[in-house]
Amino acid sequence: MSYGLYLSAAGANAQTHRLEVLSHNLANVNTTGFKSQLAMMQSEHAEAIKQGDVMPGGGGVDDIGGGIDIRPTTTTFQQGAVKQTGNQTDFAITSTEGFFAVQRGDQQLLTRAGNFLFDASGTLVTPNGDQVLSTAGGRISIDPSRPYQMMDNGGVVQDGNRQAIGLVQPQSTGDLSRVGDNLFESLTPVTPVPENQRNLISGALEMSAVEPTQAMMELIEASRVYEANIRLIQTQDEAMGQLIGRVLRQS
Repeated sequence: MSYGLYLSAAGANAQTHRLEVLSHNLANVNTTGFKSQLAMMQSEHAEAIKQGDVMPGGGGVDDIGGGIDIRPTTTTFQQGAVKQTGNQTDFAITSTEGFFAVQRGDQQLLTRAGNFLFDASGTLVTPNGDQVLSTAGGRISIDPSRPYQMMDNGGVVQDGNRQAIGLVQPQSTGDLSRVGDNLFESLTPVTPVPENQRNLISGALEMSAVEPTQAMMELIEASRVYEANIRLIQTQDEAMGQLIGRVLRQS
């Protein structure tokens, strides 16, 4: 395969990956607390440079670039808009610091989505049934037949007893790994957010951080770059076919 075909194929593959990431972001434009993903790519050196036969920057025929490589997707944790819902079991984190701690099986996970509810037994859970953890690390339970009150600081008060929703912070957002269902796993220990930094309000939700207009423009751009790479592949294939035909006719 010609070198040009290889470069164009690598470019088309990279844009396919980018289109998938952007489409996933757009599909979650209305998902509570969703954080955008970013397709990461890195330019590659030519094969001769990778093998150490040529030094980069020489400007020769072996220093024309080696295409593009797909890197692991990253998540951007910018703040989403806060929307009032009037549902007192909804909570919004109003700063970029902090995540809700939830329990799924024996695994503690993190989320920015605060659309909680009490199940039939009176346990505070996510829409998927994961238990919302308290600051003490246990579940939050009430008697569903009796009045209760949700406080802006994340407190759940019933009969004078207060339980606080757990709010934690990883050492770095770079330590977070997506596990699906708008949840993250921290690869390093997390620490509780100090009481005076618990920026929570009840009756509201942090909406998706995806900017639909920007994401759509990037989707169109990626689609056009993909089409350009495909046309280059077709052009180079036709040129190669014509060259081979001429050689065969002359032989």
